[in-house]
Amino acid sequence: MSDWRDTTLGEVLNFQRGFDITRKTQASGGVPVVSSGGIASFHDTAAAAGPGVVIGRKGTLGKVFYLPGHYWPHDTTLWIQDFKGNLPRFVYYFMKQFDTSWLDAGSANPTLNRNHLHPLRVSWPTIHVQQAIAEVLGAFDDKIAANTKLATTADDLAGVIYDHAVAGFSTRAMSEVLNPILGGTPSRTQADFWVGDQYWASAKDITSANFGVITGTIEQISLSATTKTKAKPLPAGSVILTARGTVGAVARLAVPASFNQSCYGFIPDTIPSGMLYLAIKRATQRAKAIAHGSVFDTITMKTFDHLSIPDLRSEMAASIEEKISPLLDCVSEAVVENQRLAATRDALLPQLMSGKLRVKDAEKALEDAGV
Repeated sequence: MSDWRDTTLGEVLNFQRGFDITRKTQASGGVPVVSSGGIASFHDTAAAAGPGVVIGRKGTLGKVFYLPGHYWPHDTTLWIQDFKGNLPRFVYYFMKQFDTSWLDAGSANPTLNRNHLHPLRVSWPTIHVQQAIAEVLGAFDDKIAANTKLATTADDLAGVIYDHAVAGFSTRAMSEVLNPILGGTPSRTQADFWVGDQYWASAKDITSANFGVITGTIEQISLSATTKTKAKPLPAGSVILTARGTVGAVARLAVPASFNQSCYGFIPDTIPSGMLYLAIKRATQRAKAIAHGSVFDTITMKTFDHLSIPDLRSEMAASIEEKISPLLDCVSEAVVENQRLAATRDALLPQLMSGKLRVKDAEKALEDAGV
């Protein structure tokens, strides 16, 4: 007998629309309220019992959440009221790769309803195959979660060590200690292309960087010959500060990278990389308070006259760096590994769900990934 059968989604799962939870009924509590955009708030009374799967039905269409415990599904979502004996974690992965893009056609405000999903034909595996697939994909997510926890601890500890070490130090204006480098945007006209790809970081990349680490998977472009010098990449270990839009986001470069005019770069020379990163990071609150601009809040060169960092003597900076650098390196390694694990998981997901890839082969990929 085949491990997969042709059926409809409504025969194996029962979807229901979420609840109309108003702000007045939301309270501080331990039960998450899941909307299409994420976990927005908490409720103080239990609703659906987990593990559960929730899918965004309008707004952020098709986004999928897995809830291990009790939760409230918001009206902007569909939730699975009855798994009909199927494995919730498998269902979560199955719905993650489910294509809902066809709903966008011809509608300004597309909405995903149970009547869209229930009639759809799917290839559905036995519970044993579900268990095997969920274990493989879950192993990737469990490792990612463990790495994230490790990175959080290391990042927090590095900050504590830094704050304790510089407490009581006199300060100096950043403009007296550092040399901010303003980014620039190279020409993209075909005639000016210079052969040679490199990484290019924008303010958006820096703002969304995990633990402030730029790993190099940003954007590759061909630089213009006329702006080749201006766009020369900063070395790994340099620090980037966003100056417009989301002001004050800070990131360290794990690889050499260029950046656009919405950012400033700082090369570690008189101050080591880890110390430089934390010094600028600690100054961002002040940066946000004094940023100005007619359209966007901005940081200008004059801003650095008003931002201060600890006046670190070189020998003291080196001593502190010896303590925090391994921790920040641990953070970077965890972020890089998580990107690799997520990419492998995402590549395996549609292959496993279609039955084209056997679980045994996926387990080999799991082993190769070191999970």
